[in-house]
Amino acid sequence: MQKAQGPAVWLGEEMSRRDDWIVSLTEEECDEIYEAAAALIDRPFQEIGKADFNIPKTAGKLVAIKQQTGAGRGFVMLRGLRCDPGDPLLEKAYWGIGSHIGVGVSQSTAGDILGHVYDRGNNDKVRYYRRGGPLEFHIDPVDATSLLCLRRSLEGGASRIASAGAVHNAILEENPEALEILFRGFFNSLRGHGIDEVSTSRTPVFAHGANGIECAYLVGSIYQAASQGVLVTQEERDALALVNEVASRPGIFLDMNFQEGDIQFLSNRSIMHARTDYVDHPDPALKRHLLRIWFMVPEWGPRCAGNDFFGVAPDRAGGGVRAVEPA
Repeated sequence: MQKAQGPAVWLGEEMSRRDDWIVSLTEEECDEIYEAAAALIDRPFQEIGKADFNIPKTAGKLVAIKQQTGAGRGFVMLRGLRCDPGDPLLEKAYWGIGSHIGVGVSQSTAGDILGHVYDRGNNDKVRYYRRGGPLEFHIDPVDATSLLCLRRSLEGGASRIASAGAVHNAILEENPEALEILFRGFFNSLRGHGIDEVSTSRTPVFAHGANGIECAYLVGSIYQAASQGVLVTQEERDALALVNEVASRPGIFLDMNFQEGDIQFLSNRSIMHARTDYVDHPDPALKRHLLRIWFMVPEWGPRCAGNDFFGVAPDRAGGGVRAVEPA
């Protein structure tokens, strides 16, 4: 096995000393974005694509963000969108910006294509991103993920990211046997897609893709498959734990601290993400609150072999979670 190389292989200690991953919007560009949103206020989200959201002054920045996210370092922070949570145009403005990055797809069997990320209480029936507290490293089963910060927490709540290539390289150096297990991959539960079965083939945690090492680290669905009868050996469990441990090391990860109006774009092919613990506002109306979009990006081409997210029927553009009609 060889070390991963390329712009998506970086260390957090280096990135924390740089700010070239932050792109700022001007007032003129914000005006253009909101004017485009106003023109489409009655149009359903799914019917708005890049061609519909006309922003010629801003489009060049979004082209560069898309390139940097897909074939560059794998992440960008877009800063400066005017952000009033009560503005009826805000969600449409965010969706329109995203339409220049990829195709927004459903995030669950409920068909929600614009996710609201905030603490809804410690209820096991609520998806993990809707609970407070820290999150371990993972990727989302789509090409790219975006978050828009509406309101920050009182303390903490940083988006913690790590280069999958850098994590791969550390494991290669320290424990190549574990890396072989990770390349072999794991069976995953399909319950998140509304199917009470497990995948028929293994999805590799690391694999060789068109732009270098690709990652599909979905520990939750792997252990859910184990609860459905799939054997996960102790060696496999140790290898999975090692990924999170390496990604969580100071010097490896980068903490991205949101300002209100910040929009984060991450490649789920090259970047793993987590969340630090946080102190929320006691007033429910002032809780930490982010919007989320999942994207498929057809221009990036197919993922590596075996990494098609379990072979289930997608929402659209080859990804996302198809909505399931209530019984």
